[in-house]
Amino acid sequence: MTDWLGDMKGLCHMGKAAEPSAPFRMEVRLKSARDLFNSLDPSPLVERDLDTRVEEFIIAWAEEAPRQAPLHLVIHLPGDPGLTAETGTLESAVQTYFRMSEARTQRKLNKLLAEGRRSALIGSVFLVACMAAAQLVRTMASNPIAAAISEGLIIIGWVANWRPVSILLYEWRPLRKDLQILARLSTLAVELRTEDTSAPQVASGRS
Repeated sequence: MTDWLGDMKGLCHMGKAAEPSAPFRMEVRLKSARDLFNSLDPSPLVERDLDTRVEEFIIAWAEEAPRQAPLHLVIHLPGDPGLTAETGTLESAVQTYFRMSEARTQRKLNKLLAEGRRSALIGSVFLVACMAAAQLVRTMASNPIAAAISEGLIIIGWVANWRPVSILLYEWRPLRKDLQILARLSTLAVELRTEDTSAPQVASGRS
């Protein structure tokens, strides 16, 4: 499976000039339809994980697709008329995989946001306590040491809120983007195309 990854890149059409509503095609050439999936996964085909490189390839190109364009995966295989009967099974397996990935990512996002809310509550209480302690120190003494302790307490209080601020402002955004991509891929159309392997092969150029 070392050669077909290069063929993937050569065959992929970004379709940037296409209309937004036109299907966004991603084309790959494989030696076998089984190469689409993780060869070490013993699950039935419809429940099997995708090969890691295939998954990364599909997601990378899906990120380049226009938002409203339906996604379409074309798989080129060596000539075998019987393979076309597998199209429905492969499409179901690919869609199932991305639906499961979407569900896992949604759970991860929910867990992250819940952690952010809990951390924000704890951080807010801690900040209030630090500010109260800082004010108490200022009222008990007015020397430079007391001032330094007071300022240190306030700084500690704000630093303790770095984690919830990071979660609620930044860390959830990549997961949300991943969810949008996976939701689109969960309806990915799959088409098998057979090729005449007896015909001379012409090297694909990169576009």
